[in-house]
Amino acid sequence: MIPILLFAFLLMSPEETKKTGLNKLSSKEKKELQHWVDNNYDKKPQPGTKKVKGANPTLSENLMNSQYLRLSDDTLWNIRPEDVPIAQGWITPAEIVVTTSGNPFFSYKLTNQLSGSSVLARKADKLPPPGSPNLAPSGDSIETKPTPSKK
Repeated sequence: MIPILLFAFLLMSPEETKKTGLNKLSSKEKKELQHWVDNNYDKKPQPGTKKVKGANPTLSENLMNSQYLRLSDDTLWNIRPEDVPIAQGWITPAEIVVTTSGNPFFSYKLTNQLSGSSVLARKADKLPPPGSPNLAPSGDSIETKPTPSKK
């Protein structure tokens, strides 16, 4: 169940999440906020919306400041560095549609069905050790020839 307050956050643009401070919340803080709202407010049903339950996985965990996402089907996804600010606004549980992207480094596109926002990602087997640098290429500027040195 997604509380109406959190649903509003899901609809925010990256600029709005920065403005409200949502992007600064840790995963634990987001879970605590969601827990508090779930316990204190009832979600109003959305008129005319019928979804087939279980058709797509939902977001289960937002890990390492949104560098990784775990879905309800237990898949783990490494998010493209440029898309991390978008994923930071995603709060559980949101239905996620997984499609291919065509990017050679991040070959999947994860689309949040509530906000309509998307991120590029690749499957991951496990989380990196704490303190590991993010060495993931973005795939946006793939250079095939070395730059000649100036003499």
